[in-house]
Amino acid sequence: MTLQIMRATDQDSQEIASFLAIALPKHWRLPELPDPAQIRRVISHRGSILLIARQRETVVGLALGWYFPNTIGQGDTAMLDEVLVDTNSRRRGIGSELVAAFARTARQLGKAPIEIWATTDFPKEPAATAFSRSGGKKGVLVRQCDWPREVCA
Repeated sequence: MTLQIMRATDQDSQEIASFLAIALPKHWRLPELPDPAQIRRVISHRGSILLIARQRETVVGLALGWYFPNTIGQGDTAMLDEVLVDTNSRRRGIGSELVAAFARTARQLGKAPIEIWATTDFPKEPAATAFSRSGGKKGVLVRQCDWPREVCA
């Protein structure tokens, strides 16, 4: 089975929304289908990298991240934010291929030197396998701060 990985386009937004409605873990799902307009907004954002993996014309995975200028590093930073592979398509290397394709795309789009990083509840999440298989190493320090919705409103 041939796997194709490509950057998402506006024409892919409805199919991506349908994929997310099925593939997201149940505790992440919203009652309504993800909004294709929001997906198009992500695709059109200058710093976004949204890759989709297809098998037999069907989306079976995606990787979403961002690249942005870094003042201290004097190049760009790329952050891989989400990797998602359909439950029935896991353990076939699709996640690892998506992560590697994300890194290649970030290096092509960004200004060198490129620093690439990703976060996960390492090693509990399935994405951790794809990160390590594609050359990622567990970082020394991972911190996350979340601001409540009411603070951001």
